[in-house]
Amino acid sequence: MNTYHFRFNNSRNTATILFWFFATLLTVSLTGIVLVVHSDPLFPGWLLLISIPLMLLAIYRLVMAASKRQSEENISLNKEGFTSSSFGTALFAEIRSIRVPARQISLLGGKQYDFYKHSEADTPNLIISITMGDGKTFNWILGEWGGLYNSKEDFSVFYNFLTALTDQLYQLHHANEPFNSYLKILDENGTWEKRG
Repeated sequence: MNTYHFRFNNSRNTATILFWFFATLLTVSLTGIVLVVHSDPLFPGWLLLISIPLMLLAIYRLVMAASKRQSEENISLNKEGFTSSSFGTALFAEIRSIRVPARQISLLGGKQYDFYKHSEADTPNLIISITMGDGKTFNWILGEWGGLYNSKEDFSVFYNFLTALTDQLYQLHHANEPFNSYLKILDENGTWEKRG
């Protein structure tokens, strides 16, 4: 049994993050105006007693909301399927499709494309989905290479999981066929769908 541990963006709290972002922007602006124009009757000095604590509160709440957006994932892979700490259990025979952003994941060790050139400004933002036979979808969002949510190690661990997953699906569904050069079963667009 193989175990994979990484962090991913669970895409929750987006509205909360946006609210605290704009609240922070408003309070920083108000505090700046009061500091610059402290002799204006519209912005008296005592307004700083209100605006500075509100600004600090908004910044704190923004940081806390952003940190809750990150989830820890533990995946245990065995011969029949895998168990995800975030999504539950999935059997390989029940997986109906996989969607991977092929050009971005090529940076992690997959097939390099002639038309895709990696630069520092063009960082991976991976949204990977696995759809089960009952319609349940597992979505992992890995973004900001080395940034707030993911490190290079998270991408590497996830790529190792994806490689093991596609190897298992290849053995289950395509054992008698030659494999594609891109993670064995995925096509050049990063998709795979179960036949039949």
